[in-house]
Amino acid sequence: MEDLQALFNNTVATGELQQCYQALCVEQPTLRRREQAELLKVSEAALIDNHCGVASVRLSTEFSDIIKALPALGYIMTLTRNDSAVHERKGCYDNVSVRGPMGLVITEDRKIDLRIFVNRWASGFAVQEPIKEGFRYSLQFFDGAGGAIQKIFLQPTSDVQAFVALVNKYNDDTVAPLSFSELPADPYNVETAQVDRQMLIADWQAMTNVHQFFGILKKYQVSREQAFEIVGAPLARPVDPLLMANFLTKIAASALSIMCFVGNHGNIQIHTGAIETVKKVGPWLNILDPEFNLHLLQENIANAWVIKKPSVDGNITSLELYDKKGATIAQFFGQRVEGEAENRRWRSLVESLLVEEAVV
Repeated sequence: MEDLQALFNNTVATGELQQCYQALCVEQPTLRRREQAELLKVSEAALIDNHCGVASVRLSTEFSDIIKALPALGYIMTLTRNDSAVHERKGCYDNVSVRGPMGLVITEDRKIDLRIFVNRWASGFAVQEPIKEGFRYSLQFFDGAGGAIQKIFLQPTSDVQAFVALVNKYNDDTVAPLSFSELPADPYNVETAQVDRQMLIADWQAMTNVHQFFGILKKYQVSREQAFEIVGAPLARPVDPLLMANFLTKIAASALSIMCFVGNHGNIQIHTGAIETVKKVGPWLNILDPEFNLHLLQENIANAWVIKKPSVDGNITSLELYDKKGATIAQFFGQRVEGEAENRRWRSLVESLLVEEAVV
């Protein structure tokens, strides 16, 4: 532990941002870091870089090599979030591959399952954060605007010496503060009246793999929800977002294995397996299981859709959640083995939402 704490001995918290941060903590001591950053009108990465509430070591931008080194840490918790959902999964990194801008992690037990867009990573830190029990240690990665992409937290059984070695190897000695810039806007957002609906439907129905959907969005220059609105039923049908709590409770009771996707523009994190405990806490709808936690900010779920996409194995059904800006919050699928048809129990549970919608 001495080696671990020594990593952060030379971090010094000074400057105007630090003073503003300390004043905010006195005024509102229970705020989360994202909330602090929003009120201070800075990015979360800026707070980390300026040691506001934490000690940090900036890492180099050799992100591909850092990702490949993560299996050495052993058992960890990886967190990926967006503005409306937080996805936490425990396990060990393994089967890591990075080719150009794309990284992939799919462990044999599917506990850690990631699709990483490495070219969108801009900064990374090793972080020491005070908690009641002492300190919590993590690696945290951010985009060019300073928004969090992925955070990896050490667990009691993690390999501490591997963490120390990784941080020492990829330590960035740069002392100049980071600079940030706004992310580019979504390129797909045309007037839906300009889209040939029949051609879009024909291309949708001609899909043989769900991944071909991205090509359709690009071809017609539309967002996901624009595509849903254009094709309509039976391919895309809206449902009441307020049905989510009851739906997840039914999934938990069924012991059905599902896939839950949560991502941002730099990382997508996937849980595969059954869920057990569904619980509302304040504004959040949560799945609280030993190795998987999901937190959904219910008030941000503006739209929910039941989507059907063709494949060579038959239709694939998903339940997808979006915020008022059209950003994807989370997506749910039934677990499926490639080459096999979709689980009928999953399809039935999702389609039951359409019946409830009609009743409501």
